[in-house]
Amino acid sequence: MWVTGPTAADRRAAAYALAERLLAEQRRVEVLDRLNAHDTDPERIGLMAEVLARNGIVAIVPCAEEGVPTVRGRHEASGTRYVEVCVAGREGPEESAVAAHGALVGHR
Repeated sequence: MWVTGPTAADRRAAAYALAERLLAEQRRVEVLDRLNAHDTDPERIGLMAEVLARNGIVAIVPCAEEGVPTVRGRHEASGTRYVEVCVAGREGPEESAVAAHGALVGHR
């Protein structure tokens, strides 16, 4: 699950709100928020998320939109499920988490 949007604070808040919802459902979850520094390679983050996903862990990555195309291509090539939600225009992190949760479990 890639959480994009204009500000890092909104992305992180939504990512952690989503993680709380998924943990309450007894899902295995990892938020990769410390990996999105300006000098961090999007391919490295994508690889980490892909490895987690292959092992049944929902990887949630709050990230800037600039790194997403590389990761999207990597996940498509490997067949790894990829879901992207933008937090822009949402009322707050909880509304973003609800939208992301719906996208993840198949409800829009």
